[in-house]
Amino acid sequence: MTFRARISIAFVVAAIIPLAVLAHGVRREVTHRLTAQHERRVRTLVDIVRQDLARESASIAARLEILEADLSSDNRFRLGAVRGDGAHRRYVLDWAEGAMEIAGLSVLRVYDDSGRIVSSGHFRNEFGRLDTALPARIAAAPGGQALVRVKTVAGSFLALARTVRARVGGREFILIGGTAIDSAFFARLGRDGELDVSLALGTVAARESGAVETLPLVFVDDASSAPTTTYLAITQRGNELQTLRRDVDRWIAASVVLAALAGGVLIAWLAAALSRPMATLARAALSIDFHTPDVDSVSARNDELGTLARRFAAMTRRLRAGAARLRDAERRATVGDMARQVNHDMKNGLVPIRNVVRHLSQVQQHAPGELATVFGERRATLESSVTYLDDLATRWARLTPRTERRPVDVNAVLREVATAARDAYAVPLHLRLQSDAPQVFGDPVALRRIFDNLVANGVQSLSADGGSVTLSTDCTDHVVRVTVADTGRGMTQDEVTRALAGFYTTKPQGTGLGLSVVRRLVADHGGALHIDTAPRRGTTAIVELPAHPTPLHRTRAMA
Repeated sequence: MTFRARISIAFVVAAIIPLAVLAHGVRREVTHRLTAQHERRVRTLVDIVRQDLARESASIAARLEILEADLSSDNRFRLGAVRGDGAHRRYVLDWAEGAMEIAGLSVLRVYDDSGRIVSSGHFRNEFGRLDTALPARIAAAPGGQALVRVKTVAGSFLALARTVRARVGGREFILIGGTAIDSAFFARLGRDGELDVSLALGTVAARESGAVETLPLVFVDDASSAPTTTYLAITQRGNELQTLRRDVDRWIAASVVLAALAGGVLIAWLAAALSRPMATLARAALSIDFHTPDVDSVSARNDELGTLARRFAAMTRRLRAGAARLRDAERRATVGDMARQVNHDMKNGLVPIRNVVRHLSQVQQHAPGELATVFGERRATLESSVTYLDDLATRWARLTPRTERRPVDVNAVLREVATAARDAYAVPLHLRLQSDAPQVFGDPVALRRIFDNLVANGVQSLSADGGSVTLSTDCTDHVVRVTVADTGRGMTQDEVTRALAGFYTTKPQGTGLGLSVVRRLVADHGGALHIDTAPRRGTTAIVELPAHPTPLHRTRAMA
C-alpha cells in the first residue's frame, strides 16, 4: 500500500467518518425535535379548529335561542300561525326571511308540531310542506348539529345546522338554523392559511385525503333517505418539515463534499511534499554500497526529512566502517576455523601413526629381532593413516575441500576406522556389521572423517574404569544406518545442541569441531544424524545415509 493511500485512509477514518457520524447525529436529533415540535403544533391547531367548530355551533345555537325568545313573545306570529288569522298570514310567511337576515344565518326554517313548514327564509312557497325527518335527524345527531344541504333559487349549498324548540300560544314550533359551509368558513377554520380544511364525503375519501386529523359530522340531504357521515379533513398546507429536512440534508451533503474536496487537495499536497523526498531517499538507498562514496540527497532540508537524510548518511558511513571491520574479522575467523578443522582432522589421522611408532620403538628396545615382524603387522595401519592424511592435505590445499562421490562400501570404511582406533586407543571396540549392507554413494574420505570423529568422541568419553565402543550397520527402506554407541559419561541435551553448533567441547585438549563436522558432512551426503544420549547413560550416534541403487541392491529389494 502506497503512502498516499495510507494518508487517504487515515483522512477518511479521522475526518470524513466522524463528520458523517456528526452530520447523521445532528440530522437525526434536529429531525426528531422538529418532528415532535411540528406534531405538537399541528395537534394544537387541530384543537383550535375543533374549538372553532364548537364555537360556530354554539353561536348558531345562541342565535336560535334569541330567535326562539323573540318568536315566543311575537303576538302577530301567534295570531297568524296559531289562531289562523288571515290578516297576519303574510307576516308569518316573511318572518323567517327577516329573522335570518337579522340573526346573520344562512338558513332558517320554522316547523309546527306536525312537521310542516310554517315559514322559510328562502322560499315562501315551502309553506305547508311536510318534512318531519330533517328536524328529527338534526336533533339526533351528535352534539345536536348536522350538515344539511339547502336549496335556493341560485342553487344549493351546505350548512351547519342546529334546532331549537319554541312555544307560541301553547303550541310547539321547531326552528332550524345554520351557517353556510363555504370557502370563507373553511378559511376561518384554516387559521390564516396554516391549515387546509375541506369536506371528505365518506370514510374512503377521508383516508385518501392525507389529512392529519378528521372531524366527523352527520350529513343530512333532503333527497337522501338516511343520514350519512362526512368529515372535516384537516391537512397541513405545504410540508414545512419535509422542506426543512431537505434543506438540512442539502447542507450536510454540501459540508461532506466540501470536506472531502478540501481533504483530497490537502492529501495530494501533503503526499507530494513527502513522496518526492522519500523517493529521493529510496533511490539513494538503492545506489549505496560499501564501495561508492556517500550520496547527498535531501540533507539540505531543515525539516524532519532533512534530519532523516543526514542520519541516513551518518548510518551509511558507520555501516561502511563496520563492514570493513567485519570483513577483516571474517577473514581472521575463517582462517582460524580452517586451522582448527585441519588441526582436528590431522590429529585424528596422526594418533594411529604415533601409537604404531611408539610400539615399534618399544619392540626395537626390548626385542630387536622381532622388529621386522611387528612392522609387517602394523604396516597396513601406517599406510592407511598416511593415505588418509595425504588426501586431507591435498584437499585442504585447495582451501575448499572438494568431494569425490562414488559407490562406497560402508562396512569396509568402518573396518578401517576400527583397525586405526584399536591401534590408537587401548579400549574394546566391537563391530556388528550387516554382511549384505548396500553401498552408499559418497566420498570415502568424508565418510572416514565422519566415523573417525564419532569413534574418537566415543573413546574419549569413556571413564578410566573401562568401557567399550560398538560400531554396527543395518539397512531398512533404502537407507543404510550406521550406529556408533559408547558406554561413556553421556551428555545433556544442551551440551548436544552446543556441540552440534561447533566450538564447544568438554575435553581439555578438544577443539569442539567433532560433532559439527560430522553434522555438516552427513548433510552433504543427503543423510541425517541423530544423537541419543543422557548423563551417565552413554551416547549413541546414528548416521542414516541413502543407499546406492546398485544392481545387487535393487535385486535384493525386489526379492
